[in-house]
Amino acid sequence: MKTKRIERIEKYIKDNQTVSIDELTKKFDVSINTIRRDINILEEKNSIKKVYGGVTFLGKQQAIDFEERNIENFDKKKYIGKLASEFIEQDDIVYIDTGTTTIHLLENLDLNLTFTIITNSLDVINKSSQFKNATIFLVGEKYSPRTRSFTGIKNSNIIQKFNIKKAFMSATGLNLKNGLTNAELDENIIKQTIIDRSETKFALTDSSKIGKSTLLTYANLKDIDYIITDKQLDNEINDYCLTHKIEIITQIKQ
Repeated sequence: MKTKRIERIEKYIKDNQTVSIDELTKKFDVSINTIRRDINILEEKNSIKKVYGGVTFLGKQQAIDFEERNIENFDKKKYIGKLASEFIEQDDIVYIDTGTTTIHLLENLDLNLTFTIITNSLDVINKSSQFKNATIFLVGEKYSPRTRSFTGIKNSNIIQKFNIKKAFMSATGLNLKNGLTNAELDENIIKQTIIDRSETKFALTDSSKIGKSTLLTYANLKDIDYIITDKQLDNEINDYCLTHKIEIITQIKQ
């Protein structure tokens, strides 16, 4: 029975990539000490790695880097980027999060548009350079090649002074319980601050991420104004969004 439970735990971690200790204890209805012993066994076989507050899978799925992740659901991500671009207007101040969906946001905009871009994404910075009238701010001081993003804020007062009209955020998971989640602690700190400093918040996520949760929550679902995705959500999330006046966007505005 113990062996089967460990196999199930390993599969659950693999499917979700990164999970918290608390999530595992609740999912498998065992004590935290039991989970820790099971995790130690998986760690010994080099299946998982302990991270802050949880564990992450070390197999092929977790090792997928930014370029490979960008290929997954590529057409859906481009479509979501096009949907999101409809919301950027003249003289906007926007934050564009790092991620394999948000990088497509700038592909459909007028190159003469005058607006301000704040980002921690290398790819967004590169794409922003083609805009003739854009003012660009880079957040973060330490570059991570795996995620192609900048993290590390020595002086958090700088980012806290930004008055952001619209924040276009990515997530590795989105569900009712944990809201918008990601697995990178340094990025999570930036995301939380951006959510606090933004008037209107957009969650850009393809349908494969809906209903899932990863290690760290950076925003509750009720704090989001729009969810932009590639298809309609299930009834439970849809009803929640109706109750909390969160608009779900799956089609180009007419």
